[in-house]
Amino acid sequence: SKTVISVEQVNGLLDTLVNSSDYKRVFIFCDAELKELTNEEQAKFEEFKRTDFMPPQSDNNGKIWYPNGLTMKVLQKESANSMLKSIEEPPSNVTFIFLTNDTSDLISTIVSRSQAFYVPDTNFISYDTDFFKRYFEDYPSFNKSQALDFAQTLLSFQTDRECTPLYVLDCLQYYLNELLKSNFENKVLFNKIIRDIKKIELSKKMIKTYIKEQTVYEDLAFYFSS
Repeated sequence: SKTVISVEQVNGLLDTLVNSSDYKRVFIFCDAELKELTNEEQAKFEEFKRTDFMPPQSDNNGKIWYPNGLTMKVLQKESANSMLKSIEEPPSNVTFIFLTNDTSDLISTIVSRSQAFYVPDTNFISYDTDFFKRYFEDYPSFNKSQALDFAQTLLSFQTDRECTPLYVLDCLQYYLNELLKSNFENKVLFNKIIRDIKKIELSKKMIKTYIKEQTVYEDLAFYFSS
C-alpha cells in the first residue's frame, strides 16, 4: 500500500525472518513522498553513492521516493501490534529501525520496546532568541492584556526579518526549549513550558494548513496568557 503499512505486509516481512541467515538484515520503517530532489537534497544522496546506495525511482519521470518520518497514520495500531513480539525478541542479526520526527509519532508499545536516538539535522540553523527575552521576563505571568501586543510583535518580527512564520515559531520554540533546561527542578514552570511548546507545534500545523499567520499568532498569544 502507498498509504499505510498493512498487517499483510508486516506478516510477509515476519515470514522472511523464519529462516535463519548469516547476513545482517536491517528493516527501516518510514513514510515517503514522491518528489524531485532539490540541488541540496541531490548533494546529500551523492554522499551515499560510495556505498552503492540508490534511492527507489519512480516510473520514468525522474522522481524518487524520498523518506519522511513515520506516523501512526502510516504504521497503524493493528499493524504495529502484530510485530511487537519480533521487536521485543528480534532474530539474530536483525535490526528494526523506525524513522520518525518524534517518538510521539509511534504507538507507545513500539517505543517502550525500542532504543530512541536523536539524530540532528545536518543543516545548521541559527535561531534569533534575544528578541524574545524582554517579552518573557515575567514568564509564565503573561496576562491577557499583553496577548494582542505580543501577537503583533511576532508579526513585526516576521516582517522585519523577512522570514517565514514557521521560522518565527521555531525561534520561539527554541527559546522555550532553552528555558526548559534551566527550570527542570521547577515542576510547575516546567510543565507550563512543556504545554506551551506543544501548543507551538499545533501552531505550526495551523500555518501549514494556510491559516493566516496573524490569526495563528493571536491564538498562540492568548493560549500563553491562559
